[in-house]
Amino acid sequence: MVSKLFGIAAASLLLYSGHALASPNPVVEELFTANRTLGGRIVAYPEGTPEMRVYRITVPVGAKIPLHIHPSPVVVMVEQGKLSNVRIVDGAEVTDTIAAGEGFLEGHPGEPHYVINTGTEPAISLVTFASVEGMPNMVRVE
Repeated sequence: MVSKLFGIAAASLLLYSGHALASPNPVVEELFTANRTLGGRIVAYPEGTPEMRVYRITVPVGAKIPLHIHPSPVVVMVEQGKLSNVRIVDGAEVTDTIAAGEGFLEGHPGEPHYVINTGTEPAISLVTFASVEGMPNMVRVE
């Protein structure tokens, strides 16, 4: 009986230990954290049934996403290239340039902005909306 148990234990170690040792541990890196927009405003979460949305957006060189606001918090992580985020503050344009590996937070109705690729290559971003069912991702401002 002891011999049988020893054999089962040894076989288990060979089968499972080798697999566990061969598998690397996950690497967790915090890429971005914020509670304020580029303009310094704290975002607010909308009421309703929560709905997370994630998009990959490619902005060609010279392309512009028109003036808009976001009714819910939005995190943008630039994967490639760079983007210029232009906010309208008291009638004046304030610009921040966000390069690959950097991110920013949007989502305050008092902070209309547009985004333009002024770089030399397409800008690719992962964009996550902390929204609610039925709410648009952005609202154009005329």
